[in-house]
Amino acid sequence: METERIEIFGHGIKGRPSAERWSSREWKELVCLFPEDQSESGTVKYLLEHYLDEIISGMEALKDRLKLNSICALLSKNHEIYEEKFRLSGIQTNLTDDMKGIQKEIFKEGILVHHAETMLALHRNLTDENYVPHKIISVTGDVMEPGIYEIPFGITLEEIITKYAKGVTAGKTVKFVSAGGSMGAVYGADELDTLFTYSSLLKEGTMLESAQIEVCSNDTCIVDWACKRMLINSRKTCGTCVYCREGIYQLFRILQDAAEGKGREGDISLMKEICETLKAGTLCDIGRTAAVPLLTAMNKFGEEFEKHIDRKICQSLSCISYVKFYIDPALCNGCGDCMVCPEHAVRGGENLIHIIDTDICNKCEKCIKVCSRNAVKRYGTVKPVLPSEPV
Repeated sequence: METERIEIFGHGIKGRPSAERWSSREWKELVCLFPEDQSESGTVKYLLEHYLDEIISGMEALKDRLKLNSICALLSKNHEIYEEKFRLSGIQTNLTDDMKGIQKEIFKEGILVHHAETMLALHRNLTDENYVPHKIISVTGDVMEPGIYEIPFGITLEEIITKYAKGVTAGKTVKFVSAGGSMGAVYGADELDTLFTYSSLLKEGTMLESAQIEVCSNDTCIVDWACKRMLINSRKTCGTCVYCREGIYQLFRILQDAAEGKGREGDISLMKEICETLKAGTLCDIGRTAAVPLLTAMNKFGEEFEKHIDRKICQSLSCISYVKFYIDPALCNGCGDCMVCPEHAVRGGENLIHIIDTDICNKCEKCIKVCSRNAVKRYGTVKPVLPSEPV
């Protein structure tokens, strides 16, 4: 079979060559996924805008080579404008505003399911004898030029940051990088030489369906970051597996407590146990990778998790429960804008350095938002030297 020589890979955690999958059984139908909603990275929209003809060509080529009965494109409703192009090509489309729900219906015996980018790679492989595998990724976070880029496989995470995203935001340094969207593994600053390849990234247990690189600087709280990831992933579960449905949400609640100063002894070992259970006891790649961000974060930033839960300290001063606010005397110009405080916790007057009464401050942050001098700051366990009265 001609397809046996094609060296492209899918996006799941197995890293299995697509040609091996094609020859594994008799397929009847191809469903091409364009799985993106408003919260995704934008790479699918980029594919539709720039490479729709090539994707359709790849779908048709695979249909011919595998002698499939039909092909179908599964589109989210916010990509409805592209439906006509598929129809003119004789390809059936299915529009949905619930990509998660409908995917349960298509993973059936005899239905070959592929991501749109795999069909683009197939087209390029068949039409260009010098084809070099590329990946469309989005780079977000603390970088100078976030955006969507086409990168060759085999470059390092550091090269992606410096060459494509033009480096880290001025004045900041990299704390960690997440590769693979909301289910991507965490790589510390000492791991930026990791190659962007299936073999090096998949060994952490992540998927590349959402090839999103998020760069986080040292002012990012890893606990708060992981908490938000688990909340996002809890909304992606289809609900079939109890471990997945309940486990991911419980991880979110434990992390939420940790960020709010309510962490309990044994929380870390409990989270690790739930993470390992998800990997072993769920049926699909989503369930098996949902806890990857948290598990890799705990493995590489374990001390920061312990400080949150055992010592009630947030070293990045991100978690509101662990910080207090003060007005920097060196920056305050006595303008009085911060006295909008609804709790009247800010005291001062014209041409006086203002102060915050931390006993009545409810941390609403209104003073931070209105201060044009950025004089309102946070402190943790060490209180700065401050005047006790407006001066």
